[in-house]
Amino acid sequence: MLKNAQIAFDSILANKFRAILTTLGIVFGVGAVISMLAIGNGAQQQILEQLKIVGVNNVIVKSVYEAKKGKSEEEGEPGQAKKFSPGLTLKDFTNIEKVTPEIEHISPEVGYETFAVSSTIRKKSKVIGVSSSYFKIFNIDLENGNYFYESHNDARKKVCLLGSKISKLLFPKSNPIGKTIRVGNLNLTVIGVIKKLSGVTENLQDMGINDYNNEVYVPIKTLLSRFKDRGRAKVSDDWSNDGDPENPNQLDKIVIQLTDKGDMLSTGTLLNKVMERRHNGVKDYSINIPEQTLKQQKETDDLFNWLLGAIASISLVVGGIGIMNIMLASVQERIKEIGLRRAVGAKKSDIKLQFILEASFISLFGGILGIILGISLSYAVEIFLEMPTKISLFSIFLSFIISVLTGIIFGYLPANKAAEQNPVNSLKYE
Repeated sequence: MLKNAQIAFDSILANKFRAILTTLGIVFGVGAVISMLAIGNGAQQQILEQLKIVGVNNVIVKSVYEAKKGKSEEEGEPGQAKKFSPGLTLKDFTNIEKVTPEIEHISPEVGYETFAVSSTIRKKSKVIGVSSSYFKIFNIDLENGNYFYESHNDARKKVCLLGSKISKLLFPKSNPIGKTIRVGNLNLTVIGVIKKLSGVTENLQDMGINDYNNEVYVPIKTLLSRFKDRGRAKVSDDWSNDGDPENPNQLDKIVIQLTDKGDMLSTGTLLNKVMERRHNGVKDYSINIPEQTLKQQKETDDLFNWLLGAIASISLVVGGIGIMNIMLASVQERIKEIGLRRAVGAKKSDIKLQFILEASFISLFGGILGIILGISLSYAVEIFLEMPTKISLFSIFLSFIISVLTGIIFGYLPANKAAEQNPVNSLKYE
């Protein structure tokens, strides 16, 4: 065995350039498998992280403004009166809370683009009004300080929580807890800082998930009574200071978390009926189930990963065919050598083993280089294309084993052909 291995290794060294060319198919094949699976695993990991962000069993009712002049209107038949909807309001929130079974937590939400001002720094931000249940729904952790509670909300307390990014921008060198910031004409005392969160992509924001890092969170009753309420009634031909002729919705969304026993699909159907009745049939709202959307996306990604792996594996097969072709050519070139070895006592099994070992060494070397290439490509994709990747030890192990097996399998035919050569005819071969 050792003698055959030495002869196989010496043969490869004697034809270095051909051996290098032969390994390229395996190198690119293994590299492609590892990098493709890393991209697929990265996408899956991102979805799993997003599932944590959106929370479990959540349903989001969002306002969809489609009307003009401060009213959500729906065009009817000629001669018919246009339907009126007041938009998404706190009354919707109260009604949903009463009629929806198996609610674990529920929170209204409204946000305004504004500037947050500390004693010396002014930064663009978004102030968002929510109830205390909001932080439980989305599993939001604090870096420092405390949450606000329903007692703060009911008393319209002027307190707030800061996102990680806006906190560092407003208070770069000091602890913001207990300090005061101003949003609009409202002074707020900072009582907590939200832990930094990553992974909130545009598709999550489309589903109704906020980017907590650059936002200021305030009790919703404080925000509506002391900062701005878009839903206040029109008192004259001109809107009041709090009203908004471009958007009549008092709330941006209502976030509902069901218990483990809650059925999201039936809840979505119920919510649609409730909202349709309250809004006079005007479709100025949407009902989203982020978890369901992300699970469907994960299933699609799983299928895509298998497809990527299959396509990448084809290159390994091509590399194996390349090894077989080169080895067949090598057998033809070395017929005299084979005859000489047989003449001095080598068995058929020795000749077969020698050529199988040659093919295996080539695949082994190509597999090692392919692993290095695959890992390098994965990091390059993450750095330059900003796509998440996750290299798994399983994919490295699998690719390496397949590369070695490729050499053995595709090296068998040339090895068998070499072993079957007639020693006498081989010695006479020119």
